[in-house]
Amino acid sequence: MTSTEESTPPPPKAVPAQRTGTDPELDRIAGRIRALAQRGRADGSDTRVLDRVVEDLERGGATLAGTDLVAAYPPEMLLPDATARGRGTLEGWLGVARDVLVFAPIALTWWRLRGALDAYRASRSEEPFLLGWARGFPQGSPAEATTVTLGTSALHVTLLILVVVALTLALHALHQNRERNLSREQERRQLAAELALATFLLATPARPAGKPLDSRSADRLAAQLNAGTQQLETALRRTSEEIQAVLETGPGSRIQTALDGWTTTVDELTRLIRALTPPSQLAQDLIRIREQTAEDEAKLRAAIETLVGDLRRSQEATGQEIHRHDLAVAAVRELARSLGETLMVFTERAENLVDSTRGIWQLVDRLDTRAGHLPPGGLDNADPPPYRGRP
Repeated sequence: MTSTEESTPPPPKAVPAQRTGTDPELDRIAGRIRALAQRGRADGSDTRVLDRVVEDLERGGATLAGTDLVAAYPPEMLLPDATARGRGTLEGWLGVARDVLVFAPIALTWWRLRGALDAYRASRSEEPFLLGWARGFPQGSPAEATTVTLGTSALHVTLLILVVVALTLALHALHQNRERNLSREQERRQLAAELALATFLLATPARPAGKPLDSRSADRLAAQLNAGTQQLETALRRTSEEIQAVLETGPGSRIQTALDGWTTTVDELTRLIRALTPPSQLAQDLIRIREQTAEDEAKLRAAIETLVGDLRRSQEATGQEIHRHDLAVAAVRELARSLGETLMVFTERAENLVDSTRGIWQLVDRLDTRAGHLPPGGLDNADPPPYRGRP
C-alpha cells in the first residue's frame, strides 16, 4: 500500500445545504418559540438561550443546521417551572386551621371524659360508668342530665374529624391548583415539538425558489453546463499535463492516478450533459457525479499533501547536507590558518637558529686567531666550515 493510499481520507458524508435565506415556516416556528420565551420571562426564568435560538431561526438557521435541537437545548432546562412566591392567604389560613384542629378531637374527648368522671363521682351511682355516661348521669326531679352524654360527645368528635378531613382535602386541591399554575409542562411539550420541527426543516436541503424545471429550461441549463464543463475539462487537462511534466521524476508522480480519476469523472460529466436525460434523472446523475468528484478531489488533496511533505523532507535533507559541507569548509579553513601560523613560527625560529650558528662560528674564529692556529687561507667568519662527513 502506497503512502497516497494510506493518507487518503474517507469520502465526506453528505451535508445538508447551508441556508442563506429565510424560510416562512422557520419564521412561524421562531414566533411561537418567542411567545413561549415571553411566558418564561414573565415567570422570572432566564430565556437568553431561547432568544438566541429565535434570532438564528429568523436568519435562516445557518448555525443550527445539522443539530438535534431537542437534545442540544432540553426544554426542561430552558422552561423550568415557575418559582413559587409563597402560599396564598386562604391556603395559609386553612393550613393553620387544619394543623390546629387535628388535635381538637383528642382534646374534646379527654375534656368530656373528665366532665363525665366528675358527674359520676357526684352521683354516687352504682351503675356502670359507661351506662351512666350514656344517660348523662341524670339527677333531680324531673331527672336531667348533668353532663354531655357519650353519644353527643362521640358526635362532636366525629364532626371535628370530618372538619379536619375537609380542610385537608381543600388544602390538597389548592396545592394541586397552585402546582398546575406554576407548571410549564404544557409549554415544554410545545417547545419540544417546535424544536423537533425546526430540526427537521434545517436538515432538509434548501430548495431554490421559482417555478419547476421544464424541458426548455433543462435544455438551457444543459447548454450552460456543457460549456462550463468543457472549460473545466480543458483547464484540468492542461493543469494535469503541467504537473505531470514538472513532477514526473519526483514524489509528485504519485498524484497522477488521482488526476486521471478526476479527468475521467469530468469526461463522464461531459457525456452525461451532452446526452441530457429528463430533469429528475439528470438531478440524480448530477448528484452522483458531484459525490464522485468530491471523492476524487479528496484523493488529489491527499496526494498533494503527501507531495508537499516529501518536498519538505527533501529540502530539510538538502539543508542538512549544506550545513555539514559548510562545517567541513570551515574546519579546513581553520586547519589551513593554523598550518600557516605554524610555518611562520618555524621560519622565525629557523632564522634565529642560523643567526645563532653564525655568532658561534665567529666566536670560534676569534679564539683560533688568538691561538695562531689559523689554517692556510683562514676561515670565513660569516659562514660555517664546510661539512666533511663523519670523522
